[in-house]
Amino acid sequence: MNYTINPAMLGNTFVVPSVVVDKFIKIATATQLKVLLYLMRNISDGINPKKISKALSLPESEVDDALLFWSQSEVLNSEQPKENENKPVIINTTLPTRADVIKRGLEDENLMFLLREAQLRFGRNLKQNESQLLVSLYDDYGMSGPLILLLLGYAVKSGKCNLSFIKTTATYWLSQGVETVEDADALISEQAEQELAWNMVRKAFGIAPRKPSTKEVELSNLWINEWKLSEDLLKAAYDVCIDTKSKFSMAYIAKILENWHKDKTTEPVAAAPKKKTTDSPQGKKPTSPYAGYDLKQYEKMLKKKLEGRGDENDS
Repeated sequence: MNYTINPAMLGNTFVVPSVVVDKFIKIATATQLKVLLYLMRNISDGINPKKISKALSLPESEVDDALLFWSQSEVLNSEQPKENENKPVIINTTLPTRADVIKRGLEDENLMFLLREAQLRFGRNLKQNESQLLVSLYDDYGMSGPLILLLLGYAVKSGKCNLSFIKTTATYWLSQGVETVEDADALISEQAEQELAWNMVRKAFGIAPRKPSTKEVELSNLWINEWKLSEDLLKAAYDVCIDTKSKFSMAYIAKILENWHKDKTTEPVAAAPKKKTTDSPQGKKPTSPYAGYDLKQYEKMLKKKLEGRGDENDS
């Protein structure tokens, strides 16, 4: 049988971007194509997932999934509502049922691919609660398949490929506004830099390996990644703190480093090992292992220590 276009039907048409057929016709699902065609036909009405869901007799989660697909394909533009910024994200404890997981996998080829690839990441068949969480992240929280697979890869690399870590990390990423693989890569890199900074500070101060507090992470990142302070300078600040207060104080060290950072005009020289000062040429002050940092403060502290009294004599 031969077919031709009915000319009478061409009197009332609407536009569909050529890229939809040229690039996505083979990979888009029937639901995704239905949603896009409905949008193009009713483009003046705006994009309302609830309205589309009702008009097409589709679950709203499937409509959201289709909109996400066309957004990632750059057929649609998307923007995170400002009112949702910085709001905490809580992953629902009520997950889709096993029947829902199977149904969604059959309906959505992209989701089925995600579940198959997830099994490869885990190195085994997925447990029911694992597949339920992945489907929930995909359907309910709009995480794309590539983003979820990156999350699983990150969990495996961290040696924590378990449900708790995946859920906690997903919650953190969503709360930080992570929407793409690029966003996640940037966040992972930032966390790695902060971890390296803390390890450098911890070693300089002789702190045993442990998880840092939020304030310690903040200070470590400031000193190492922003101010670019050297390990020698950190050790010098630690020594001044111990000599002055006879105990370790992160807050006191922070103040010392802040003063040194404000005062220095050139890159500080590396701190030399502590040595007792010897007689110096007349008219010159003895050199200090902290030269280039805060010599006056150190001299006052040293004078108190040598004279054994609290008052200072400025000479």
